[in-house]
Amino acid sequence: MSDSQSSALSSIRLPTPTSFPFPYPKPYDIQLDLMQVVFRAIEDGKIAIVESPTGTGKSLSLLTSTLTWLNQHTKRLTEVYTEQLKEKYMDEKNDLNEPKWVIEHSIKMKLDEMKLIEEARLERFSKAREREKKIRRKMNLNKGLVIKKIKSMNDLDKKIKEIKDENDFLPYENLQNGEEDGLYLSKEVRELMEKYESTRPKAKQEEIEEEDLPKIYYTSRTHTQLRQLTSELLKTSFPLKEDDLDNNAEAGPSTTKGVSLVPLGSRKQLCINDKVRSLAKNGGDERMNEACLDMQKSGKTRCEFLPTKAEEGIMLDARDAVLASVKDIEDIVAIGRKSCVCPYYATRRAVKQSQIVTLPYNLLLQKNAREALNINLKDQIIVIDEAHNLIDTLLSIHSTTLTSTTISSAISQLQQYLARFKNRLKSIHSLKIRQVLSLLNGLLSVCQNFIGNDEKGKSKIKHEVLNVNDLMERIGKGNDQLNPLELVEYLKESKLARKISGFSEYIAEQNNAKEEKASRTSSQRHASIASFHIVEAFLLSLVDARDDGRVILSSEDKNGSRTVIIKYVLLNPAERFKQIVEEARSVVLAGGTMEPISDFLQQLFPQIPKNQFSTLSCSHVIPKENLLTQVVCVGPRKTEFGFKFYNRENDLLLTELGSVIQSVIGLVPDGVVVFLPSYAFLDKVKSIWTNSGLMSKLGEKKTLFFEPQTSGDVETTLRDYALAISTVSLGGERSKKTGALLFAVVGGKLSEGINFSDSLGRCVIMVGLPFANVGSIELQERMKYIENLPGNSKESSREMYENLCMRAVNQSIGRAIRHANDYATILLVDKRYSTTRIKNKLPKWIGEDIKIQSDFGSVAKNIALFFREKREKEKGMKV
Repeated sequence: MSDSQSSALSSIRLPTPTSFPFPYPKPYDIQLDLMQVVFRAIEDGKIAIVESPTGTGKSLSLLTSTLTWLNQHTKRLTEVYTEQLKEKYMDEKNDLNEPKWVIEHSIKMKLDEMKLIEEARLERFSKAREREKKIRRKMNLNKGLVIKKIKSMNDLDKKIKEIKDENDFLPYENLQNGEEDGLYLSKEVRELMEKYESTRPKAKQEEIEEEDLPKIYYTSRTHTQLRQLTSELLKTSFPLKEDDLDNNAEAGPSTTKGVSLVPLGSRKQLCINDKVRSLAKNGGDERMNEACLDMQKSGKTRCEFLPTKAEEGIMLDARDAVLASVKDIEDIVAIGRKSCVCPYYATRRAVKQSQIVTLPYNLLLQKNAREALNINLKDQIIVIDEAHNLIDTLLSIHSTTLTSTTISSAISQLQQYLARFKNRLKSIHSLKIRQVLSLLNGLLSVCQNFIGNDEKGKSKIKHEVLNVNDLMERIGKGNDQLNPLELVEYLKESKLARKISGFSEYIAEQNNAKEEKASRTSSQRHASIASFHIVEAFLLSLVDARDDGRVILSSEDKNGSRTVIIKYVLLNPAERFKQIVEEARSVVLAGGTMEPISDFLQQLFPQIPKNQFSTLSCSHVIPKENLLTQVVCVGPRKTEFGFKFYNRENDLLLTELGSVIQSVIGLVPDGVVVFLPSYAFLDKVKSIWTNSGLMSKLGEKKTLFFEPQTSGDVETTLRDYALAISTVSLGGERSKKTGALLFAVVGGKLSEGINFSDSLGRCVIMVGLPFANVGSIELQERMKYIENLPGNSKESSREMYENLCMRAVNQSIGRAIRHANDYATILLVDKRYSTTRIKNKLPKWIGEDIKIQSDFGSVAKNIALFFREKREKEKGMKV
């Protein structure tokens, strides 16, 4: 956006709407509040932090408010452009003494041109929809969309293949040197390529360069959550409709006829080349990425689903198919398979002309990923849903781990590579590769010294914490010529990691072909081949670290030998988030449990003044009588509940907990979910209750389920849990069972993104406070970092430690209430929930109606009364 446009826009300030095009007749007051806060924050270029409990229509409110602003902003841009056009022509024509009607005619012609561009866009989408319909009906599949190989290209490929051979594994050259696409090629190959380039048909270029439209980047934790957003968008009036395409003649420069959505994903989600996809199973995502990039070269091995530059029209058709209607990733993959065009690159091409781009956290939060996807955040809107995870996600994706075994493997690969190619490498490559080898040996020396110091001591050193500069000094000891920053730049430019891993796999395949039976599994081979990629990622972290990270050295005994682990831990998420905040027009952080907001202000936005924030914490949409929350301080035998870490092995305490659950499930219909602090605690409980016979007694009242340790079993567990409840509800169970009982873990697979609405979660029991292990060296370093921030103290780190725990608690108990007519009871089983400090950190929607119970009889009595009233109300409604 030009300075003159920015200035003109600032003079046309959009007022906050009093109503929005919400898909339902009348939004709740909290939904209207949220929409107005978000709209105003975007217009004023602020950061919005909004908390809206799950089940209150948060996604719809976010979509409606952001798209309402986008629609009004687009109209405003057109008005500003029209005014600037008039001024421009007035200045030009006045100098020529042109009459007024000539000036007006010139302006009209320019606006008509804009209208034609919009009409052409909608016409392309209309044609794309027609093609899509044919594909979906499986009729008249256009085999011409399958990319054809021209004979001259095949002949060229054979010659190139003969000449290049192992030269494929040579490093890329610096693009500034004018090399062909940065790829090292011999003189003969270059001549052949130039000859072909002069004879091949030129790609058809679009008349007007693609404009990066104003848009919303909407991100969440998982593809499942983003898929739900897509279905919510379809409920609104914003998506492109059939009428918009059929009546495109009415479209004008001041009208936005529907918004288009592009879901971005990784190759793992979008690739349709089965050969490449098979590599992900055996070699991981990195190998899949490498294979895709390798198959973009001209030749027999070129991916059949990726059009060449000469076939640009095919890719543009695929782009339009993505934009023509709202689709999720699965829809785009299905269309891509049937039209034989790569969905991964089709979605990337569609980004500029879309109004909403959905993508998982990792693709937005990592600078390298944004650059790879050509994402430009300048003046755009960023909405981060499920943002309670944001700080931890930033810390996690920018922390890397390296082992001495991996370093040794990388050194071996590099030595083998250097031995094979030393006579074919340019002198600059040879020098840089030897320096990289020296750096790796320096890293290995750090590991060996750590083990040596460990073994000399009387007791084993468990860990050592270094800042990045200290580690760099140890690595480069005795080598003044070593410049890690320059070497990392070289690794990025030369794509050396790709070349070495490709060469290592090539050698491994040759060796395996000679042997009757491979001595190692494919996963072991991949771990070896991927070693250099892991080293490169670690070095990138170090160079980009500045002073906001720590390096932790530790060791473990494995297979009779000591392995050193070097982990870089990011401590300051603000530095990594800074670029996003500075580039975007507005950033919206939204979630069901954002409190305490102070964590976000301190850890993500320490330098931003408070007047640049808009915050909102919504109440729930359910009436107060639909929620009963009690703190259970004691059990039936008056045993006091305090599940501190040292107390979790107390058999008496666990037996008393079992008695509480046994009493409660007899009073609660349908589904009960019990959240425990850890998997270890769950195992302990199962063991004690099984031995005492209590587990079988619980099983007599409700069908028992336990959170699985593997992600693949989650869907099955949830399905069986729901089936057990529905069977009882329908009267299909002849036993005395009254539903199902599910044991889950806080922070596990069932504590986020899973709905236990209605009969699936009539009662949620939270056992203890799931504080993180304070003995963790990583957590200790993070707490020290928080303490040392300007204006902070030891109390600040304690606050952060508690907030981590309470955010996990709030996420878990929020699973129960999912819509306005839902009802449930929540039991907080630990006396610490009665303290003012902890109670104030519970969700705002629970309110002040928390009952602190020092007598279990009162707990049971309140539960019985709560569900009796619900039964009577439901009977009255039926009558």
